[in-house]
Amino acid sequence: MSERVLVPYDGSDHAEAALRFAFETHPDATIVVFHVVEPFAEHTDAGVENVRRWQDTARGYAETAFEEAAAVAAEYDRSVETDWEYGRPKHVIVRYVTDHDVDQVVMGSRGRNGLDRLLLGSIAETVVRRVPVPVTVVGDEELEE
Repeated sequence: MSERVLVPYDGSDHAEAALRFAFETHPDATIVVFHVVEPFAEHTDAGVENVRRWQDTARGYAETAFEEAAAVAAEYDRSVETDWEYGRPKHVIVRYVTDHDVDQVVMGSRGRNGLDRLLLGSIAETVVRRVPVPVTVVGDEELEE
């Protein structure tokens, strides 16, 4: 059975570096690109129609992320499996790893969110501490190559 490597992917430079790292270091693995869409906080008063429009937009962001990931995969003559969910990324990624057959996580040290740029991304830190599989965190040095 092939190793399954989960790559949380938000379209950031760090996520792309993590995806490239996964292809380079796991040449025989199945790479699962996982996108988490964080629900917007103001949804309680938005109304059903606005929520539907937001969900359609969120699906579009996930599809765009998957197209970007597929383009990177093609450079390595590989393909990716894709999946996405709604929720807070640090919680959803941990749950996904626990609930699915994942052998390793490869993720960027920081994501697109500007706040995450102030820390070792809080998402990466939570994933490292809480998942029951090895986690490789790809940092700035991989972006400079």
